[in-house]
Amino acid sequence: MQFLTIASLFAAAAIAAPAPQTSDCPNPAHCGTPSDPSKYENVDITDYTLRKNDSGIQSISFKLSGQNATDILCEVSPFTGFPSKTVTCGSTDPDSGYRFIAIEPKGEGDADIAVYHQTAPFAGKWAEGSVPAYCHAGGLSPDDFICTQVNAYTIVLHQ
Repeated sequence: MQFLTIASLFAAAAIAAPAPQTSDCPNPAHCGTPSDPSKYENVDITDYTLRKNDSGIQSISFKLSGQNATDILCEVSPFTGFPSKTVTCGSTDPDSGYRFIAIEPKGEGDADIAVYHQTAPFAGKWAEGSVPAYCHAGGLSPDDFICTQVNAYTIVLHQ
C-alpha cells in the first residue's frame, strides 16, 4: 500500500513537471519567428451597444479604430437577422475599407461580429469575435434591453 502511494506521488510529480527549457528559448510560447506585421492588424472596438426586446435584436453599433481608421462608426439598424447585411463602417470615411456583419454567437452573447478590412482590390484581413457586454433594462418598455461593452476589446484581423 505504501509503495503504491509513493509511486503515485512520483508519477504525479513527473506529469506535473514543466516542459524542458533550452538556453536559446527560455519561454517556448515566445519562440519562433515573429509574425509579419503586414499579415495582421489590431482593431480596437469601443462603445459597443446592442439593443434588443421580445422581438429580438433591434440594432448593433460600435466604434472601430485600426490601421487606417480612428473611431469610425459601424452600425446595423434595423437588424433583420443572422447574418446581418454587410455594413460599410464610417459614414464620414466610406473609403476606410472597414466592413462588418453580425453573426450567430458562438458563445453566450447575443451576437458575434465579423470585421473585414479591405487592403487592396480583392484582398484584405478579417476576424470574428465576441465583444464582452452587459445587458440591462432600458428604453421604452420593461422588455427593452440595452447591452453595452464592459471591457476593452481588440480583435486581430488576419489575411
